[in-house]
Amino acid sequence: MFVDITYFTEKLSSIFSELDSAYQALAEKYNGFSCSGCDDLCCSSVFLHFTLVEHFFLLEGFRSLPEEKRKEIIERSREYNLAYSKTSRPEVNLKLLCPLNYDNLCILYRYRPLGCRFYGLPGFMESPVKGRQEFKGCWRFEKIHGPSPEVKLDRTPFYRKVADLEKELRDRLRYYQRYKKTVAQMILDETNPDALVMRGYDIFEGY
Repeated sequence: MFVDITYFTEKLSSIFSELDSAYQALAEKYNGFSCSGCDDLCCSSVFLHFTLVEHFFLLEGFRSLPEEKRKEIIERSREYNLAYSKTSRPEVNLKLLCPLNYDNLCILYRYRPLGCRFYGLPGFMESPVKGRQEFKGCWRFEKIHGPSPEVKLDRTPFYRKVADLEKELRDRLRYYQRYKKTVAQMILDETNPDALVMRGYDIFEGY
């Protein structure tokens, strides 16, 4: 069975472009809020990612880097993953720069996952199961604009579009296992040919 992964990564890229535009439009309402001048680095927080389609998109960007840079990032990812595995409740307690962070900037910014894109501005999501969920802005946003902003980013359409795309991809691949990984773990999958063992596939065309 041949599955053209680029079909899915291109659709994800389009969804992310829509999200980036919505994020920037809201940021403008808050005096052009940005990360510029921030004393903290959100890239030192642990983010977990839950979709295969984001995995493939990130690795698409990773493979565009020069070989030496890829080797360096893989080594960084090993160090990050070791610290992650040794830390109790790492999602809360680990503060370590993402292996993709160079000079306080993401080297794969265009390919960064959904959680990284949402971070900073306050938002909400309407879930059919959990109802309305609220998300605070980052500490810098609250310091400037307070903890109770009037306007928030509606994450619902973007979560829904990514979820629909993920379902389509998983159905094509017949892959129904749970997925939960850090960026470092995504990168390390490049060194393990059995990291993503899909049932019922022969070749990932475009992957």
